[in-house]
Amino acid sequence: MSPSDLSSLKWGDDGELSHNDNLTLVERLVRAEESQQSDLNSSQIPQQESAE
Repeated sequence: MSPSDLSSLKWGDDGELSHNDNLTLVERLVRAEESQQSDLNSSQIPQQESAE
């Protein structure tokens, strides 16, 4: 999530996000996590052979 995306969120005088922006933030975070997880799953991790 880029900083410009975060700057578009509206904060109330009480320091809380509006319900709509709260949902938007959660959806963005979920997409970012899913993207990062799929990147990790697709990367090849070399398997170490056990020394016997």
